[in-house]
Amino acid sequence: MSIVILDEETTTKIAAGEVIERPASVVKELVENALDAGARRIEVEVREAGRELIRVTDDGCGMTREDALLALQRYATSKIRSAEDLDSVTTFGFRGEALPSIAAVSHLTMVTRRAEAEAAVQVTVAGGEVTEVEEAGAPAGTQISVHRLFYNTPARLKFLKSDNVEMGHIVEAVTRFVFSHPDVSFALLRDGKEILRHGGGDLRAAVLSVWGRELAEAMVPVSLEIPTMSVRGLVSSPQIHRASRNRQFMFVNRRWVRSRTLIHALDEAYRGALPERRHPAAVLLVEIEPGMVDVNVHPTKAEVRLRREWEVHHLVSRAVREALGGQLSAEQGELARMSAPPTPGGAPRPPHGGGPAPSAQPLPGGWAGTLAAPGVMSPAFRAERGGGEALELRPLAQLRQTYILAESAQGLLLVDQHRAQERIYYERFTQARLTQKPKRQSLLSPTSVQLGPREAAVLGKQMDDLLALGFELEPFGTDAYLVRAVPAELAASDPATLVKDLAEELTAEGSDSSVERKRERLLITLSCRSAVKAGESLTYEEMAELLRDLGATARPYTCPHGWPIVMTISNFEIDRKFNR
Repeated sequence: MSIVILDEETTTKIAAGEVIERPASVVKELVENALDAGARRIEVEVREAGRELIRVTDDGCGMTREDALLALQRYATSKIRSAEDLDSVTTFGFRGEALPSIAAVSHLTMVTRRAEAEAAVQVTVAGGEVTEVEEAGAPAGTQISVHRLFYNTPARLKFLKSDNVEMGHIVEAVTRFVFSHPDVSFALLRDGKEILRHGGGDLRAAVLSVWGRELAEAMVPVSLEIPTMSVRGLVSSPQIHRASRNRQFMFVNRRWVRSRTLIHALDEAYRGALPERRHPAAVLLVEIEPGMVDVNVHPTKAEVRLRREWEVHHLVSRAVREALGGQLSAEQGELARMSAPPTPGGAPRPPHGGGPAPSAQPLPGGWAGTLAAPGVMSPAFRAERGGGEALELRPLAQLRQTYILAESAQGLLLVDQHRAQERIYYERFTQARLTQKPKRQSLLSPTSVQLGPREAAVLGKQMDDLLALGFELEPFGTDAYLVRAVPAELAASDPATLVKDLAEELTAEGSDSSVERKRERLLITLSCRSAVKAGESLTYEEMAELLRDLGATARPYTCPHGWPIVMTISNFEIDRKFNR
């Protein structure tokens, strides 16, 4: 096989594939160019989730006729002049590939005018070839319209996802710019309908535009500066937390990044103050000297290399801790008090203000006389063991208010109470969805829930499944829902928090997930939310009922996440330990 130099048309399409992955990539590149041009107002309009049209209009400085034509050539840029400039770049689109890459896989029209020019210039491009250049009437600034994206690369067009998925990526892209440039006005329109608007202002106003008033008002300002770097932003108080990280946005020099360092720093600041597997909301903007960060290590610049990583980590963690101040100390103290070991000679402190744990109660009359009870017959356990012999389970006590100790003919069983009830509720919810006969609890008064645009869109797609599981939801304004009923198993939950968590879990599942995968995630999340938690006291009767219900499930040995529910210590092992 001989080696050849590819022709320009082929190399241009390859470059387009590296930069333009989907419609959201076009939005990102065009908005970055608008910001670099000094725009104060930016409007993004899409049709058919960007397949048919992506139009970005700005009021930036505009271009001359000569610059407009140069901008459509590869590696043409006004941002850098040599390789040395890469170490001090402070703009977004310095690579000079965006416009020619977009033009190579679409029909593109650019209308641009500088403020001092009498007329605008309009450039029309098809498949990378300029077909027309003429004067036009337009205000100062630039408008770029991208029609029929990927029309000449059918393989790439084929791999685009559904409209809702692609729209979710576009909303996410615009949201990042709203947070990184809160002083700029943004609007996002989908098929003629406005779905996001931010009129400019401070960061709290940006959060209000995207996440709603409830969360915006609960955010705490972060601000800390040292000679070489600074961090500012907003974080949620420890009382406000989410089931996923999809409300955590990190920026370095106003560029959105994925950074394990920054995420770990945020987690460190909240350590001990949040329940397990819960996450704060945060928008953090780190400003750092350009020479201390390499932004050219990733094709889309989503990842950066920090040259003094530990310093940035320390600054962010310290800034968040100082911002939370007394709130953090009080929350950590309460969590420490709840998890404190029992005092010598006394019972452990019961969680949630409940009574003493069953395992801490005195046992008058001896172990067998007090705790012996009729066996809990478990056909499923018997079937799993094989041999046709019924396995009788007798609950004995709670261990650390997390595990149920049960006696069987085979030995001692430790049953994870949370995972056991997860399995029980998972099968109940599955059956309810299949039979369309859910048990629901109507609310005394409906509760409104405000979501972000992406979460609202994802939740809307799952509405039939939510109804089948016992929810009653209806649209209530832009990106909001009215909750009228919840599944009976979740009657004690706060309905607004419950719906927000479900929306975030479904969004976090990923835009590329199938309908069945999202449905499975919904069932698992509801089961987890319904189940008794580790640290909750159970009465003897509650333990017996839980074991009985677990035995009636199809798969009593693993929870819906795939983790084990039961651990057995056989009679043989116990006797061997005692040398019997």
